[in-house]
Amino acid sequence: MGAGIRRAGRAGARAVRRGAAGRAHGCHPRGRLELSRPGGHVLQCPGPARGGLAGDRRGVPLGAWVDGARTGAGERVMDLAIRNGTVVTATGEFRADIGVQNGRIVQVGGDVPAAAREVDAAELLVLPGCVDIHTHLTSFAGQRPLDGFDTGTRAAAAGGVTTICDFTHQADGEGLRAALERALADARQSIIDFTFHAVLRDPNEQALAEIPDLVAEGVAGIKVFMSQSRFTRRATDYLRAMRIAGRAGALTAIHAEDESIIALRTAELLAEGKRGVEWFPDSRPPLAEAIAVQRAVAFAEAAEAPIYLVHLSCRGALEGLRAARARGLPVYGETRPIYLYLTRDCFNLPNGEGAKFVGQPPLRDQADVDALWEALRSGDLSTVCTDHIPYLSAVKLDPAHTFATIPPGVSNLETLLPMLYSEGVRKGRISLPRLVQLVATNPARIADLAPRKGTIAPGADADLVLFDPRLTRVVRAADMHSAADYDPFEGWQVTGWPVMTIARGEVIVERGRVLGRSGRGRFVPRARFSTL
Repeated sequence: MGAGIRRAGRAGARAVRRGAAGRAHGCHPRGRLELSRPGGHVLQCPGPARGGLAGDRRGVPLGAWVDGARTGAGERVMDLAIRNGTVVTATGEFRADIGVQNGRIVQVGGDVPAAAREVDAAELLVLPGCVDIHTHLTSFAGQRPLDGFDTGTRAAAAGGVTTICDFTHQADGEGLRAALERALADARQSIIDFTFHAVLRDPNEQALAEIPDLVAEGVAGIKVFMSQSRFTRRATDYLRAMRIAGRAGALTAIHAEDESIIALRTAELLAEGKRGVEWFPDSRPPLAEAIAVQRAVAFAEAAEAPIYLVHLSCRGALEGLRAARARGLPVYGETRPIYLYLTRDCFNLPNGEGAKFVGQPPLRDQADVDALWEALRSGDLSTVCTDHIPYLSAVKLDPAHTFATIPPGVSNLETLLPMLYSEGVRKGRISLPRLVQLVATNPARIADLAPRKGTIAPGADADLVLFDPRLTRVVRAADMHSAADYDPFEGWQVTGWPVMTIARGEVIVERGRVLGRSGRGRFVPRARFSTL
C-alpha cells in the first residue's frame, strides 16, 4: 500500500479497535457475528460474548455525549444540528435531535445546543447512511468500468449510500498488493468512504502469503468465484486461501454458481441454436446456484472460516443458507435489488431488450422472488447490496452477442434505498428498522466497519440520510447520476427518496444536487472479524 494510505489505514484500524475495546468478535467455526434480526432483536449466537454494537442503543442514553464535544471552558459546541426528525435505527424509531461535531455524532436526543448549521428534519426520517458492501467501480484488466469512483460514488451519495466495499482485481501471476495499489489509485475520485475485498483470481503462493498483511492493514477480506473453471481446477488452493483469510480475521465473499453445470448447459443450448437472451436463465439454472451454496458451506466448515454468499437469487440457495445458519456456522447471505422486483419474464421482452437485465445469477421465477422477501423478513438473508456495474445499452444490445457473452450487470446504486422503502416498507413486506438493518447496520457489521459505520449513535461517523417518506418520483435514467443510459427500473413510480445525504458531518447531497467534492472519500479499514 502507498505510505499515505498505510498510515491512514493503521490509524483507522487502531481507532476502530479502541472503540471495540473489551469486546470479542463473536464469529468462529461454531459461532456467528451478532446481526440485527427482525423485530429489533439482536441475534445472540454461540461464541465469545460481545458488547453492544453500533446501531444498537442498549447502554447509550439519549442525550449522551462523547469526548471532545466541549470547549475548554466547558461550553458545548456543534458543527451541525439536525432537529425534529424521526430517527430510525436497527432497533426502532424515536423522535430526537442529533448533534454533530468534527465529523462524528456526539449527541442523540436531549437538549442539543445551537450549531453552525441547523437542519430542520420535521416530517422526515433520519436514517444511518447506507453501507453497500458489493459494488464494482474499480478497473479490471486495465479497463475502466462505465461507472468509476467518480460517477459511481455520486450516484451512491444521491441515493443515500455513504460507504461502499469495492473489489481489487488481481492479474494472473501476481500477488494481491499490486491489485490493491491500482484500486486505491482508482478510488482517489471517491466522494464517499470505501473499503475493498481482494478478488483472488490466481491463488498462487505470493497471493496467499500476502492475505494476512492486507487484512492487518484493513482490507475487508477476499472474494472467490465458484462460477469460473479455475475454481474447479484449483479447489485445494482456494480452500487454503479461505483458511488463511479466516485465521487472519477476515471473511471470504463467494460468488456461488457451479461452473460445471453452467458450462454443460451453455454448450448444449448453443449447440441447439438457442443463442438469444431468452435462453440465458436456462444456462445458469437454480440447481447450479443451490449446489454451489452447499459446496461453499462445506468449504467454510472445512476451512473453519466465515463466508459471505453474495447475490443469492433462488429458493435452493436459500435452503442451503438456512441449513448452515441453523447449525451455527458463520455464513451470511446477500441478495440484490433486481432479484426482489423483477422476474425472468424480462428476458422475453421484444427486440432482445431482455439483455439489459442480464446479471449473474439470472432473474428467477416469482416463487423465488417471494422466497427472497420471506428470507429478508425472517433474517435468513442479512443484507441487500447492489452489485452495481452498469453498461451502456449499445453494449448490452450488441447483436453479435449470444446469451453467454452479454456483459452482466446493471445500475442500481442510486435506487437501492428508495426502492427497498417503496416496495418493501410501504407494501408491508419489511419494517422500517428491518430496512435499516439490511442496508446499513448489518453490512457494516459484516464488513466490520461498526461501530464507526451503519448506525446513529454517539461516537459513530455522522453518516446520515434525511429521507422524505412521502416524496414520489418516477425513475428515469436521465435523472440519475450514473453514466448508464438506461435504468432497470425505468418508469417505476417510487415513493420515498433521500433529500439530504451527510457523510462524516458534511452535507454532500442536498435536494438532488451533489455537493461533495471528488476525492473527499477515505479508505476505511476494518477491524478483526473473527477469533478463530
